[in-house]
Amino acid sequence: MGTRAKAALLRSALCLTTGMYEVTILLTLMTPLAKPRPSPTLFMFPGLTSAPFHNPRDFDWTRALEANVDTIRTEYLALKAHQKTSDYDVQGGQEHSLHQGQWDWFSYVTKGKKPNGASFEEHCPTTAALLSSIPGFMTSVPFAYAFFSSLQPGSSIKAHSAPCNIRLRCHFPLFVPPGCGIRVADQTRSWKEGECLILDE
Repeated sequence: MGTRAKAALLRSALCLTTGMYEVTILLTLMTPLAKPRPSPTLFMFPGLTSAPFHNPRDFDWTRALEANVDTIRTEYLALKAHQKTSDYDVQGGQEHSLHQGQWDWFSYVTKGKKPNGASFEEHCPTTAALLSSIPGFMTSVPFAYAFFSSLQPGSSIKAHSAPCNIRLRCHFPLFVPPGCGIRVADQTRSWKEGECLILDE
């Protein structure tokens, strides 16, 4: 999966994108209902089918996210103002390294744990409640992430595959500057503010 953005990108259960004067937030959610990709890096569960993108309407919880887009935007900005250090910097950028630029994370779930759970829930109570209400929300497995993520202008993330084929990812854009999009396999999509995008990386 390759990702390129002129502004910022929100990834993994909660994802976000920011430009110089505008912010793009994507909510990325992973559920155990995912269909496999062609090339997971750690293991592949046999018998699952693969498709680059999935219909968000196949997942009832996407409607609740979309109905609360304004609240999630507001909560993200409150968290960003409070938390000065990117979780990506703290982790040393070990998950996926950029080709270039700056990638900031503000995490709720990291590798199935909630290391910043109390702070996240304090600043983002509605977002945390919406995430926790998702059936199969993966908080007990090491492949689970939920965070706001921003790519600064001109930044890009190199093509990569997930470690396994048992999850899907949901990007939920809160603000989308022009020229932002994502490619999975041979298909590309543009993000639309307040609309979930379900993908299998």
